[in-house]
Amino acid sequence: QDYSHELVCMTAKERIVVPIRAIGAKAILEFPDHLDFLKRPVKYSTQKTLLVRNTGNLEAHYQLSTQSPFFVVPATGTLGAGDSMRVTVGFHPLTTGDHFGSLVACCNTGEERIHTKLHGEAVDLNLGLSTSSVEVEKTFITMSNHTTVFIENRSNITAHFQWKTFLDEEDENEVKRRQCNSLHVPREVWMETFMEEEKIRKMKGFCEDRIGILKSMVEEEVAKVQQDPMLFSDKVFFIEPLEGEIGPHCSAEIKVTFKPLEALEYQSVAYCNISGRESRMTLRLKGEGQGPLLEFSCPSLNLGKILVDTLHIYEV
Repeated sequence: QDYSHELVCMTAKERIVVPIRAIGAKAILEFPDHLDFLKRPVKYSTQKTLLVRNTGNLEAHYQLSTQSPFFVVPATGTLGAGDSMRVTVGFHPLTTGDHFGSLVACCNTGEERIHTKLHGEAVDLNLGLSTSSVEVEKTFITMSNHTTVFIENRSNITAHFQWKTFLDEEDENEVKRRQCNSLHVPREVWMETFMEEEKIRKMKGFCEDRIGILKSMVEEEVAKVQQDPMLFSDKVFFIEPLEGEIGPHCSAEIKVTFKPLEALEYQSVAYCNISGRESRMTLRLKGEGQGPLLEFSCPSLNLGKILVDTLHIYEV
């Protein structure tokens, strides 16, 4: 903190003022004014390291913050006077185009916030499927058949892929919201649990926290829903592997298995979410279940004249 005061000397003829100033110790962090990530793949993390120095004469307790799609690690810490450290700033865009943000640094001593302008451009890379649709051969019910599809990575990055049930993340979040809402316990159940807990407490003098247990169970189920990656799931079509990585200029073989339950035509759609592409790649699946093929060994059977009350057995 800075301090100021005045020493005043009064005489019969004049008033002399001597200003006194004391500059308190400060922490001064040095950050660059601008950080540009240039062109980077969409849905892919790129990181840059900054060297930060404390050129002040006081230990700095700092806090760093930024906005999506940028992130910073570590976000908080302590840096001694004259010391330096490395800070990692990341860029993980989910949509293509230009992205702007700022890295803000705050210190405990109340100095002005330091702002570093951030910029990055996200682009789609050359990744794709060998085909957009597959049709599996007719398959007898309760049996299985399969075909293969390739994910081709014609870029310079290692791409991570996942096969999804829904077209985009917005649809996934909507399903998760509905599932979480269905987990909410009705008010009547809370009241019933509370009354039962009070009844036991009056009888025994103590009771386990049943409301707390119920609340924990609900929170646990909600957390499971939120963490669910929503990978592709179907009753008759199966994809292996559901997720994995593909090296630069390589391809991944995907096995599509068809196991019909009835003698019907089946159709489904799987979406491949892959780093390096904003939109998910669509794979349409089609197959037909085949019932048993049966026929008699002869079109007709002539039994001829048979005596009454006699048994004749024929095999067909």
